Amino acid sequence: MAQAAETYQKLEKISKLGASDALSGLADLALYEGRFADAVKFLEQGTAADLAAKYSDRAAAKFAMRAYTHLLQNQKGQAVAAAESALASSKIFRIRFLAGRVFAAAGQAARAKEFAANLATELQKEPQAYAKLIEGENALVRGDARAAIKAFTEANNLLDTWIGRFDLGRAYLEAGAFTEADSEFDRCIKRRGEALALFLDESPTYGYFPTVYYYLGRVREGLKSPGFAESYRTYLSIRGKAGEDPLLADARKRIG
Repeated sequence: MAQAAETYQKLEKISKLGASDALSGLADLALYEGRFADAVKFLEQGTAADLAAKYSDRAAAKFAMRAYTHLLQNQKGQAVAAAESALASSKIFRIRFLAGRVFAAAGQAARAKEFAANLATELQKEPQAYAKLIEGENALVRGDARAAIKAFTEANNLLDTWIGRFDLGRAYLEAGAFTEADSEFDRCIKRRGEALALFLDESPTYGYFPTVYYYLGRVREGLKSPGFAESYRTYLSIRGKAGEDPLLADARKRIG
């Protein structure tokens, strides 16, 4: 982490584009480590600079990352506002997907459904798969785990993505299908390199990865696996020092 931060700080001095990438990277490092306030600060600085430089897609990606950060903080109103800002900056399908996913997770089901329907009309498999992921998130939030499993599975059949496997694992967990959930989260850990850049672009996304360990702990606790606490400990080792993550208290309680 220290070497990554040093590299981003060097990159920041090279050019405007370098500075934009650096702030995305520093925010992603902060998000990974659970330093959510620092992540928001970097992203606010980055979006202001990107908008001034007319880097609209880059600004949108940072707004989307900020929306996800607010979700992790249980700040749903701020998450929705950041997602709206992302859409005001860019309408590329990856931004529409990230915004739709935030709307669904924040309980804005009708707004999320609108983006799912929009993405489903695209000709390429990638946006069609993202449409299914939004549908699945909507189902998961309303407590329909079976519908969520169906939507996430259909998404993965269209395009096998890391985020799709992560979402499917969450749905299996909610359905009490612990063996299937364990398989999906194990796959996410084996394929963790894909989480570095979920969309194979210049936007770093490794901040999505640590939560896998929390959910894996939940799954293995459900399976009554003797070593279930190890997954929680791994999660705490990544985000525990910052002390900002609302999931930390639950992880510690489950370890006992």
